[in-house]
Amino acid sequence: MFFKVGIIGAGSYGTALAQCFSNRANEIILISNVEEIASDINNFHVNRKFFDNISLSHNISCTTNFQEIKTCDIIFVVVPMKNIISIFEQIRENQIQVPVVLCSKGLNIKDGSLQSDLLEKIIDNEYAIFSGPSFAHEIICGLPASVNIASKGRELSEKISRSLSNKTLNIKVIDDYIGLQITGAMKNVLAVGCGILSGMKLGSGAIARFITMGLHEISALIVEYGGKKETIWELGGLGDTILTCSTKQSRNILFGEYLASGGNINEWSGSLSEGAFTTKVVPLFKTKLKILSAIYNATYENKLNEIVECIDD
Repeated sequence: MFFKVGIIGAGSYGTALAQCFSNRANEIILISNVEEIASDINNFHVNRKFFDNISLSHNISCTTNFQEIKTCDIIFVVVPMKNIISIFEQIRENQIQVPVVLCSKGLNIKDGSLQSDLLEKIIDNEYAIFSGPSFAHEIICGLPASVNIASKGRELSEKISRSLSNKTLNIKVIDDYIGLQITGAMKNVLAVGCGILSGMKLGSGAIARFITMGLHEISALIVEYGGKKETIWELGGLGDTILTCSTKQSRNILFGEYLASGGNINEWSGSLSEGAFTTKVVPLFKTKLKILSAIYNATYENKLNEIVECIDD
């Protein structure tokens, strides 16, 4: 069992996981880089910035001191992909040796490498990939969700599933840690395209076809990276794609609708979606990708017509 769980990232999802795991672990330690968030959680048991009206369990604490998670049994990393290398470096500098669970979704935009590739270059901790269809505000309210967990060997994944699964969050073990990273990253890109179609008011049928074609391309990408193509049909594949591509709670959808209205990525004033970042790696892939390439061209070259051509073909 994991009696003491560390969570790096006290944003909405990190806080939701802390609350979710608080009835399975004896102690949860959140790491935040914001003193006010840490103070509110420690003194008032609430994260006002993200969940003003939800009381957090009393076995959840928050700190800005990275050293305090050295005694944890396991650490979940819940930060944006762009910050992941910095987190790995801090884990190395603080000599933290416990297993690491990666919850971020994305690829390295410089060369398309996986999070696991980046981790292995910097630290030698055992690790697992955690991904699936789950919204923070639903998890923290106790609504049921299911996600996948995958690691190089099943032992770590099965231990995480046994230790932390509960009535709110079912953690299902799969054997493809590579494919789970690809699906988690690329479903965000696909959602940007769905947002563009939504903004163009081309209807649900067009979006359904677009998603179906996109899933086939993502499956091919999984194979390119050395994963299992059938992973596309798992919770972290099809399940997460349905969630992200079908609701305006997704920042990727909202960003796509903004592009469809004539917006330019350089003028976007909102919080930039993970899909917008990840789209940058599409030109690096060897596999021929009509759908994902059209999303890249629409995002970075303002060629919205290519999205329409995909569903007309």
